Amino acid sequence: METFLLHAQEPDALELAGLARIPSGTQLPQDWRGKVIIHWGAAHDEWPLKQALQPIKAIIRAQKRSKREEMLHLHGIKTMASHKEDNTAFAHKYKVAVFHLQTLVVYEKNETLLLAEKTLFEQRKSNAHPAYIEVSPARASFHVRRASREAVKAIYALGLDYGLVTIGVLRSGHTLVLDVDPVPKINERLAQLFAQAIDRYELGLAKELRRKERVMLGSDPEFLLLSPQGKVVFADKFLTREGEVGCDAIVLSGHRLILPLAELRPQPSTDPRELARNLQATMKLATRAIPDESLAWLSGGMPVGGYPLGGHIHFSRCWLNGHLLRALDNYLALPLILIEGDTTRARRPRYGFLGDFRKKSHGGFEYRTLPSWMQSPLITRGIFALASLIADNYWLLPRQPLQDPDMQAAYYGGDKQRIQSAVTKLWQDLEQLKGYEVLSADLDRLKTRIMSLVPWDEKADIRKAWKIAPYHLKEAFEEQIML
Repeated sequence: METFLLHAQEPDALELAGLARIPSGTQLPQDWRGKVIIHWGAAHDEWPLKQALQPIKAIIRAQKRSKREEMLHLHGIKTMASHKEDNTAFAHKYKVAVFHLQTLVVYEKNETLLLAEKTLFEQRKSNAHPAYIEVSPARASFHVRRASREAVKAIYALGLDYGLVTIGVLRSGHTLVLDVDPVPKINERLAQLFAQAIDRYELGLAKELRRKERVMLGSDPEFLLLSPQGKVVFADKFLTREGEVGCDAIVLSGHRLILPLAELRPQPSTDPRELARNLQATMKLATRAIPDESLAWLSGGMPVGGYPLGGHIHFSRCWLNGHLLRALDNYLALPLILIEGDTTRARRPRYGFLGDFRKKSHGGFEYRTLPSWMQSPLITRGIFALASLIADNYWLLPRQPLQDPDMQAAYYGGDKQRIQSAVTKLWQDLEQLKGYEVLSADLDRLKTRIMSLVPWDEKADIRKAWKIAPYHLKEAFEEQIML
């Protein structure tokens, strides 16, 4: 077995231990050679040299309401403390059980129906809250799905891996995180669900540790079209939503959808260098689809206010898990802060929040935290190489500076001076990996670029760096540099 359930003989922990197949106890056996300790509760010793689910420090921090709400606010998650509306009447309330990036069950309490069904006398007579009712997946509404997403996001943001999250949906439609319990009281139903989730985690972990094949990488970076007059030209003027070169949406208030963003979707590859070549090939396709050469192609995070751009990276042939996501946050997203443009941070935290992922129909997932990184081939090739190296070696990358709330604040605020020393140590870990040498040409160039702290220019036309038409001829390129 690769996992061990560590507890202090709490009744809930004992019930859970009796249902799960993995070994458990109050002490880690001296001869245990497994990979991950799963903590239940915070009343036992921690093993700092062992990888863990639910770090004890994160449990203790999440149990303090003020600290918990401060961290959630940092990640852009709304709570009662950050709620500014006068009306706090809830239309729905949910309790969402989460384990390792998955919703196990959702319980719902419909506040609107309760008020409608109760007589005034009944409301005055009893202050007792009715029981939450389990929502079957077949009847999961928009609000249920949204509550599930917010619950998973809240657990991850707090440095946790499981818990019971209370979500409130206001009559205005806004969603608030009302409570997060990192050591939830469990009934028979929850005990079964958590035990099954622990066993699934054990199976997924064991399979991933045996994986020999390299991760398959894909991407769909976005860029913006800007006229010589400084006006955004919507990409759907030239592109459809499908294909290797397409347009992507931004959802405005009131669920109104616009399609201003251009998106490149190169063929995936297990070789990050080939992926970069495939990306350049899609750029050439885009020049034919977008014939107006006067339009500048802008990359980055927020080259124009109100138009956030993403540089999503797709991963398949590997296991989606919290360890990998946190390695990508720490070893990829955090270093990239050091070269982001001054306007990039405006994308966060609504976009670019830590651990942002989305499952894909092909069985893999996309990591959505990064801004669009197409400022130059050097940066792009380096990021692809770094993503590949991390995905194939993340078990050997132990540092997590982003577990520190101060470092999280530095990430969201773009505090490069605060981040630089941490990145130096992170890169030392990377250089110790056997796979680093294979990709060292691209990785060393990226390291030099990152350590320079020189920000990219979000107003620069990326076609110049990539030598894409009309800058594909040497004469045109040199002329543009002189200009």
